[in-house]
Amino acid sequence: MSQIFRQRVQFVVALAVNSYVVLLVLYLALRLLFGDGFWWLSLLNTFAHLLFLPLLVLLPLALLIRARGAALRLLPLIVVAGLWFVPAYLPKTVLAANPTLKVLTFNVWRHNHDLHQIEGWVRQTQADIVMLQEISPTYATDTLPGLLDIYPYQSSQADNTRWGGNIILSRYPILSQDYIDLQTPDNPSPLRLVLDVDGEAVAVYNVHLAWPSRQTPRLSLPWDNFGLRVLLGFDDRIRNQQIQHLVDHLKTEPHPFIIAGDFNASSSSATYQPLATVMRDSFHEVGVGFGGTWPVSQVRGLLEIVPPLIRIDYIWHSDQFRALDAQRGPELGSDHLPLLVTLALPSS
Repeated sequence: MSQIFRQRVQFVVALAVNSYVVLLVLYLALRLLFGDGFWWLSLLNTFAHLLFLPLLVLLPLALLIRARGAALRLLPLIVVAGLWFVPAYLPKTVLAANPTLKVLTFNVWRHNHDLHQIEGWVRQTQADIVMLQEISPTYATDTLPGLLDIYPYQSSQADNTRWGGNIILSRYPILSQDYIDLQTPDNPSPLRLVLDVDGEAVAVYNVHLAWPSRQTPRLSLPWDNFGLRVLLGFDDRIRNQQIQHLVDHLKTEPHPFIIAGDFNASSSSATYQPLATVMRDSFHEVGVGFGGTWPVSQVRGLLEIVPPLIRIDYIWHSDQFRALDAQRGPELGSDHLPLLVTLALPSS
């Protein structure tokens, strides 16, 4: 490599590094100051971990061409990324417990009409409580008859604002049922059951929060693309209102509780923090990695090598429970992956 060519390459790399550092530091400052205060900032926060991916290219490139100054400028960002994301991959210490409770949540998806595969997999999991979202309207007002033998206690909820509904399947008797008013009348209220779990009253919520998008994108384009619709129509105001009302309600919940479902909120967004103040994220406690559950590439027309980018499906629990295991399920025809968690009961 000639001296002139090397200098030109170093100049280009330095320019790329400097631009990236300035933009990422600006983003981090805005996040610190405003959280999810603007729609475009909330969108960036939703995919925050992806903003650090250029480090995987820029740092090796800077070292390869011996651009030491550029490499040094990247080091603070590497430290930030390490402190933020590496703990998700560290092994967790989990103490065994007995008895336990298995909880499953899964957004079946409106275009996924064949439930036979899903029913078969649910049987294999041997979950004690199953919470499904976007279930076929046929079952959203009735039961899943194919699973009544193992889940004799079922409660369904129709969703008049979007296709399908929600359903809770339980091995345990239902003591009471109600709905939680999140003061967003154009969206369904979460279904809340109180179950008799071996003599302990446990509140169980099936949640499907509003999709953070406007009906009309901010900019009309001559072609239709799902990713562009998400980017140009992102609007999380209704979802954030629902989260705030849910948090306020949970502060008054008298029973140990489990909340599962599709929150349509990324675990890297600032909006995640209010939820984490009143309950515990099972996957964060004992899961490994980011635990992305959406979108499933094959269903959404992305490259098959692209894994689910963000985690928007959760199983939360109150302090009385303790997470022992958290695993994502397989692809089952939905644009979401299921989530299966094992919890230690309050008595253990």
